[in-house]
Order: sequence, then structure tokens, then C-alpha cells
Amino acid sequence: MPVYKWQERPTRHFGTVLVPFAKTEIQRCDGKFQPVALQIDSGAVISTLRRSSAALLGLTLESGRPVDLKSIGGVVTRAFVHDITTRFDPSLTLSVPFAIMTSETVPNLLGRLGVFDVLQLHFDATFQETQLLRPWLDRKDRRIWEFVVETEEYILRRWPEVTLSGQTGFDPELQKNAKNVSRRFLERAAQVLASVRSLLKESTCYGGPALIRTLFELAWQFEYLMQDAGPRAKDYAEFYWVTRYRHATAVAENPVGFISKQIAESAMRAEGERRNRDEYQRVKPMFTVTTRQGKKRLAKKWHKMSTWELAESLGRGGEYRLIYASTSAWAHGDPFGTEPRQPHVLEHPNIALHLALSCYERMLFLIADAGRIVLSNEQYEVLKMAMRQIA
Repeated sequence: MPVYKWQERPTRHFGTVLVPFAKTEIQRCDGKFQPVALQIDSGAVISTLRRSSAALLGLTLESGRPVDLKSIGGVVTRAFVHDITTRFDPSLTLSVPFAIMTSETVPNLLGRLGVFDVLQLHFDATFQETQLLRPWLDRKDRRIWEFVVETEEYILRRWPEVTLSGQTGFDPELQKNAKNVSRRFLERAAQVLASVRSLLKESTCYGGPALIRTLFELAWQFEYLMQDAGPRAKDYAEFYWVTRYRHATAVAENPVGFISKQIAESAMRAEGERRNRDEYQRVKPMFTVTTRQGKKRLAKKWHKMSTWELAESLGRGGEYRLIYASTSAWAHGDPFGTEPRQPHVLEHPNIALHLALSCYERMLFLIADAGRIVLSNEQYEVLKMAMRQIA
């Protein structure tokens, strides 16, 4: 999609300023295209051309629809509207309504009508450029996205006051911890979903497989958590000390960089190591598992299973084989995942969008179900549908 660098223009009172321009080609009556630079003006309802443009394009000025346009200063100028084929780059051609003015003292402008309502325009101050992109959602997908956002807001407004169903025997602290862990999972999933949205908006969905992989793993962990929220939330919270101990030990024992050297030489190192070690030794028995060979080892994850075992335990082995395994190949640079002529299926925007939303909808359903939050029939049916096996 086209990218246009801003151009310097002198002004009467403010010196030289940067102005966004679009270098386009507009079609003449003989079928050939005429290059023209249009100043991008989000305040202009319609694109405009000077009077001389009519002759250049081979148009009869007065054959267009007459309109009277008023400038900011209140000056009224007669113009005639013509629909003109406009090429922004080889991949993007639109029919744009232009008001060809009866004056030569007006600028050639790219306005909103026929452009801003069908394209995304990104004004990038960092690189001083404007990028034109196609809309990242069609009308149907936009309604689906809005539905998920509305449902999320509805559920989360009620979440602080609920008691988790089937968990009434929790002591208050255990109930509080379960709700806190649940909320952390949901917030992380919302962050990843926002990243998917950013990829779609920027038309860079080739990063989609890694994010979809993350969302499926989050959704599976969350489903496992909510099956027995009290003790499993406690496991999740306590596993913090396993990861912290491993990370702190690795950093302190390998002081090669600026940060690791500071930690290794810190006066607080001994106290921090003692606390990490004590907490690690306290929780270590909770996460010691027996292998198939009968050996004892420390679990690598809080749920004490591999991701494959987790998916299988939930009856989602098909999703693991079809989606997770292929996205892992993509993430690890497997030959299957780096074939340039064969993009990964999750690099398709529609597929990435619907899989990402399905993962998040599952989590919303589990939250509503555990908190006995009353949903509308539409909300219930849509969220319940997301709980089905995708693969």
C-alpha cells in the first residue's frame, strides 16, 4: 500500500512547515493517467482540483454537478463535481469525486469523500509520512469485534461482586486469590488480542501465528484453572517463586551484561538470594512430579503438564495438532514455517481474527459461567459456540 513522505512548504506566518501530500495519478478522458500531487486535507469534505485541471484531463468543466463551496474565510466558489478514477499505486485505484473549481487560486486537495471513508490514513510523525491502508475489518467483522468488546465490558463490570460458582467453601483469601488470578489471565489475553488488532490494522498479519499460539495456550490454561479455581489459582500464584528463583540465579551467576553485573555486585544480593531460595524451597515440593521412568523432577509449568498434555486433558488435542503445532513450527523457524511461497494459514487476516476472538470469547464465557453472570441469549450462544473444538 502507498506511503507518501511529507513535503516542506513555506507559510506566511509560521515559516516552513511539513505538509502531507499524496502523489497520485488521475485518469484523463483518453484513458491515460496524469500524475498529480494532492495535499491531504482531513478537514475538506471533498477533493478539489484547480480550473485548469479540466482541460488537462479532457473534461468539460460545466458537465459536472454544480456546487458552491465555502472556504474557512467564508468565500464562496462555484465548482463542478466529477467522479475521476484515481490511482494511488499499482494495487490501489479508486473512483474519487473531485470538485473542479472555477478558480486557479485554490490548492489541489485530497478530501474525505470517497477516500477517508474507504481507506485508513496513518499520519506518522516519527517518519514524517502518510500511509494509506485498506480497512482492517469489513462491516460483518466489525460487528463481531464490537459485540466481543461490549460483552467484555458487561462481564467485567459485574466481575468484582461475584462469588465463583462451586467455590463457596473457599475462605475469603482463597476466593480473592482465585478472582485475582482469573483477572490476570483475562488481562493478558486482552493485551495479546490488542496486538492482533494492531497487526490487522497495519496489514502486517504475518506476525499472527505467534500471537494466535499465545492466545490458545492462555485459553487452555484458563480453562484448566477454572475447572477448580481455588487450589489451581494457588498453584499458579506459588509457581511465581520457581520462575523467579530460576531467573534470578541465571542472572546472578552469569554477570556478562550491564544489568546482570549490577545485580551480582549489589549490596542487597545476599538478602534477595536468601529470600528467593527460602521461597523456592518452600514451594518446590508442590511442583515436583514423577516422570514415566519413575524419576523426580521439577515441573516446567505451573499446571505440571506439557502444553500437549494440557490440551489433551481438556479434550483439545485436535487444536494442538492443527493450530498450536503448526504455529510452533512458525515460531521456531522450522522449514515448514518459513516457506516464502506458502504463507502460514494464520497470516490470513480473517482466519487470525476469528481464531483470536474465539480464544477470548472462551475466556469470557468461563468467567461469566463461574461468576453466574446472566448473559443475553445472543451473548450466551455466541460465547458458548466459542467453547466448541475448533480443530
